[in-house]
Order: sequence, then C-alpha cells, then structure tokens
Amino acid sequence: MYPNLFGIDGFSMVVMIILGVIAASVIFFIYLAKNGVEKKSFLDLSIVIIVTVIVGIIFAILVENVYEAIKASINGLSPHWTWAMTFYGGLVFGIPAFILTYRFYYLRNNPPIFKKILVIAPGCVAIGHGFGRIGCFLSGCCYGITTHTHLDINFPGIGEHLPTQLIEMTFLFILGAFLLVFAFKHYTNYTAVIYLFAYSIFRFVIEFFRGDERGQLVGLSPSQYWCIVLFLGAGLLIYLYKKKVFVKDEI
Repeated sequence: MYPNLFGIDGFSMVVMIILGVIAASVIFFIYLAKNGVEKKSFLDLSIVIIVTVIVGIIFAILVENVYEAIKASINGLSPHWTWAMTFYGGLVFGIPAFILTYRFYYLRNNPPIFKKILVIAPGCVAIGHGFGRIGCFLSGCCYGITTHTHLDINFPGIGEHLPTQLIEMTFLFILGAFLLVFAFKHYTNYTAVIYLFAYSIFRFVIEFFRGDERGQLVGLSPSQYWCIVLFLGAGLLIYLYKKKVFVKDEI
C-alpha cells in the first residue's frame, strides 16, 4: 500500500481525511445555498464544522485506544498508545459536538437551519467516510480475512486479504449518492434514518469479514455493538421525526 504519501509517515490517511472533509463540506454548503440559507452565515457554520471535525478526530483516536486496551486485556498484554482512529468514535462524539456548537455559537447570530442540516448531513457524512476508507486501504489497515480467492489483495507485510476497505468505500459512495439525490430532489426528509439503518446493517455484516484483530466481546466486535445502537437509534429517530421534527414534513 502507500501509507507514506509524499514521503511523510502515515500521510495518506491524513490526505484522505482532508479530501473527505472538503468534499463533504462543499456538498453541504451547495445544498444550503440552494435551499435559502444566506451565505453570510457560512463562516459561522464553517467554525461549527471545524469544531466538530476536531472533536470527532480526537474521540476517534481515544475510542480506538479503548479498543486497543480491551484487546490487550483479553490477550494478557500491556496496552500501548496508537494514533489509529475508529469511525464510530468520531461519529458518536462528533454529533453532540456539532449540536452544542450549533446551539450555543451558530444560533447567536443566525436563524435556525437545523432541519435542513438533518436532511443533507447524512449524505455528506457517507461521502466523507468513503474517502476515509480509501485512506485505510492506502495505510493497509482495516483489512479483511483471507479468502484464498481472486478477491484477495496482497497487503505488503501482511499478506493476501480481502480488501474490506474498498468494499466499504464502494458501499458508502453509493449510499451517499442516493442520500444526496434524496436531499437535493426533496424526495424525503428521512435521510438520517435511511443512513443509520443502511450503514448499521452493512457494517454489522462486513465486520464478520474483517481480519484485523481488535478484540471481541461475546463473539461480536466493538463496532458491531455500535451497529446495534445505531440501528435502534434509527427506530427512535423515526418516532422523533414524526412527532417532533418533521411534523408537517417541511424543512
């Protein structure tokens, strides 16, 4: 793989994360501009996004280290610090960071646009995450099991494994494309529900094909437990959307 892009150790992942954030942000702002949000508020919204990304990255690293500590404990080893990241750590803690920054910073000087954000954000997250999976592939992490078929790819220093990173990247880009069409064409406001259901189911299944050891609890990986939480959360979101958020189906 190519983890050291431009000769910098681990820079491939950094580049892909940056490209993912840029792509997601561009789509995000285009949608808001097309749906009546004044451009003068974009600077404040950019600060909200920056804070969210920073918090998300910090907790993606911290949660990954929790995983490493669990794995070390199960195997009777001493835990060690890693700069690797887990998507669920960034998502689960990034969402409240966005909400709090939006509530206590953005709304001080701008009108509410939260319903519009709820519609477009899931597609943007899927696209950004897809770029992140390219970074995983280039870094040679998050690889799959060995299938002994033509689907396996030779990862230097690791051997032949299923490229689950590319499989997930493909799924995320397709899911993101559908969610963006739903948002831009105003087909549905329930894009977050679709995203949570689709991604949690897909991720739960693909985890069985992951070959990198991350420790398991009662036969399931940590990510699969997050999948269960998100799946149940999607059901709760349907209720909240119908009763509290999109009561009249307007944004």
